[in-house]
Amino acid sequence: MKTKIFLCASLMLGLSLASCNDDDNYFISTDPVIDQSSVTTGSSDVTANSATLHGTVEGLADKSAAFYSVGFYYGEDQNSLTNRVDGVLDKNVVIATVDGLETGKTYYYQVFVSLKGQVSFQGEVKSFVTTSATVVTDNVQTVDFASATMGGAVTEAPEGATVGVVISADPDVEKVRAGLIVPAAEQAAAFSVEKSGFVPGTKYYYAAYLDLGAGVIYGDVKEFTTDAKTFDADADFVDLGLSVKWAKSNLGAKSESDFGGLFGFGDLSGVNTSYLPEDYASGDIYRTKQDLAWNVTGGVGTLPSYQDYEELFAKCTAEWTEVEGVAGYRLTGPNGNSIFLPAAGTRTVSDISSQGTAGYYATGSVNNGDFYYAYQFSLSNRARASLPVYQAAAVRAISTARNIPFDKTKLYGKWYMENGQDGKLHVFEGPFTQFGVTDNWNTITNNHPNVEQQIGWEMGTNNGWIGYTYGKDYGYMEFLEDGTVSIHRIAEDGTVTDETGHYTIDEKNVVLNIDIDILCGNTWLANKSGSLKILALDNDGLRIAIPDGDYGYAVNYYSERKLEFDDAIPVNFQCVGGDWNGEWGAICDRIDAEKLEGKHTVTYNGTVNGAMVFNIDFQNLVAKYPTAIVYINDIRCDGKSIKFDANRFFYGDIEDNGNYRIELFNIWGKGQQGGKVVESPFSAATNLESEPAFQVSSELEIDYTINLSPAYYTPGLITINPSWGGDWTGPNDGSFTVVVDENSKIAASKKDFVITLNSTDHADGSIMTFINTEQLYKDFPGTHMTLTSLELDGNAVTGWDSAKVLNSDDGDKHRLELWNTYGITASSGCAFGTPVQSGGEMKIVELGFSNSMSVGFSVDRLFPVVEW
Repeated sequence: MKTKIFLCASLMLGLSLASCNDDDNYFISTDPVIDQSSVTTGSSDVTANSATLHGTVEGLADKSAAFYSVGFYYGEDQNSLTNRVDGVLDKNVVIATVDGLETGKTYYYQVFVSLKGQVSFQGEVKSFVTTSATVVTDNVQTVDFASATMGGAVTEAPEGATVGVVISADPDVEKVRAGLIVPAAEQAAAFSVEKSGFVPGTKYYYAAYLDLGAGVIYGDVKEFTTDAKTFDADADFVDLGLSVKWAKSNLGAKSESDFGGLFGFGDLSGVNTSYLPEDYASGDIYRTKQDLAWNVTGGVGTLPSYQDYEELFAKCTAEWTEVEGVAGYRLTGPNGNSIFLPAAGTRTVSDISSQGTAGYYATGSVNNGDFYYAYQFSLSNRARASLPVYQAAAVRAISTARNIPFDKTKLYGKWYMENGQDGKLHVFEGPFTQFGVTDNWNTITNNHPNVEQQIGWEMGTNNGWIGYTYGKDYGYMEFLEDGTVSIHRIAEDGTVTDETGHYTIDEKNVVLNIDIDILCGNTWLANKSGSLKILALDNDGLRIAIPDGDYGYAVNYYSERKLEFDDAIPVNFQCVGGDWNGEWGAICDRIDAEKLEGKHTVTYNGTVNGAMVFNIDFQNLVAKYPTAIVYINDIRCDGKSIKFDANRFFYGDIEDNGNYRIELFNIWGKGQQGGKVVESPFSAATNLESEPAFQVSSELEIDYTINLSPAYYTPGLITINPSWGGDWTGPNDGSFTVVVDENSKIAASKKDFVITLNSTDHADGSIMTFINTEQLYKDFPGTHMTLTSLELDGNAVTGWDSAKVLNSDDGDKHRLELWNTYGITASSGCAFGTPVQSGGEMKIVELGFSNSMSVGFSVDRLFPVVEW
């Protein structure tokens, strides 16, 4: 007798079978084998007297049927399945039919597999009831991108039975029958269920069922595909003022209050009901092809991290509320925008819990192989959570994507390599950037995640190995609207060649098709013509990718427009005296773009005998920086500061040519009538043809400030009662910035304000009442405001002395002071009443109110008026 080596336990670890006759030897192998987990009892199809039983056995598909037997044990006692029926194994599915059964009786069954009669495994015990009841699956009734209405019809259903549908993303009949259970509201001969939370553009399979309690009858499997949905980086996401934008609603939802779908970790369908960890993702899925949000949004969004949720709840105002009867959190960001997170609950297999009381939201990060990070919240709690991978949670996508369309007209013009040939970097960090070959317009310009490659190496100015000499001028290329491209090449040895070629643009895929090599220095990269991706293009910069294996090396260019913009701002100086001698116009300075902001000095060496024409022009400043303002800080004639009234200067693009002019005195300018300056900025004189008070013997120095983007200032009303109660920030009536107005004067963009304070704590009077404006005194110490109205409890206050409402300061703040027991009005007197002692302070009873105080005021000027 042949030796038989048989280890039952080794089947669990790695046993396979080989034989040549009935006296086979069993031996250990590393081929795939089965164990207990390979055997699953499936569903049953019953009639009044028979049942067709289903099961699965994994791992024997490539084995000879001579080495195993499959079938089912069955019987009337679940603890004693004494009957056996052999079955057929077809592609892992075991099927067998049992006839001659008694109608209306409950039977129990389990699938088995036997390996040469030596080792066997059984699946779990299930039950069925023989019945003449039937169930038919109806065609899908309605379907959109997130929901579908399905149903079926039953006959002879017993009382107490339930109906519904089961849903799967797998067409296998057993997978459908083991899929997500969606019960109907009640049993009826014809029934329907509406299910939401589906994934757009996804095929689903479903079957109607009749649950008899001890067994389930199924209809045939049908299918539907949800509608596709396009996601927009702007329209479908909300900027809350955080590091990422948040989707307006959950995935699988049609409104912000819809729960949407519930998804296991890495489940791309929302209907996976397995509780086996191996049926889910085991590693991070953020920015991978298993990132559900990336799949659903077409690359616009991704799953969040738990850090994103922590930022959301830490930096937003969170309010537990209801929207359309659904509880959840309204989260309002620092910028005032908000989103609603419904308490969508969680799901294990088909059981949904906590819906309406708690939210469980998935992230893309695994905790370990069997758990993943989520964020959980309720009315009383919110924190990071760790869930089993099979526990399904809601999904709210995030995005850093933009929505910048490709505009081929921006390509027209001259482009230079970002090679530092003029000593500057204009747009990029160097001439080349290493990206992935799969990167494109959306991943680079619109910041869509690239789940295939995460490559982004700014090669800077010191990576000449790719083939360039940094700082060398390689020429330029010029794209014309007619499809012609001209390239002016300068070789490493200085040789100049001019080439002309042709190009077309594939606007849909953002690809440049060009028949000559693009300008790229002396790089050894080979694919310099043909179809090349455009990764970025705007008025300033251009990136064209040269493919090389797994990489796409972007050649970085800056435009002639950018070159002109970055050129220094020339400062043109005119200062001519009444004797017509002086400087009629010369470039006295050039200010680099990066040095524009802040204080500067212009110096003129010469003689001026009485000002007649006195202008300073900053060429192209308005064209480049439309909101910029420039104003004079100090004027020194022969080293001595002189008086001037900056309110009488004229400012801005006076000649409508893109230049910014400060017109100090000009008999042909804005401030003249009939060739005479109406109000001199340098004296009290009027109607002058020249200003004799302005004299320079040898040197003129002018200090000025350039502010490219003036700040916004917010005046606030502060009133403090004798008990030191009050808001030290106070209400406001909006903000203003500093602009050049329609009269060519530097002024506040908003001049008139009325601020109302509602309070019941100020009936006893005031020890302080003033308008505070942060930073204004530091920037414009000569600012003057005027009180225009005062109402207490809706009643206008009249008869006050306007001379006693004073402009002052508190550090960097400008202050319009109505009363301050510690301020300048304490010594000059109060405009509204006589101070009364109150503890250690002096209060003004007349500034008390029961309900409201309204203060009106105007911002009259930003520079001081000179006393001559």
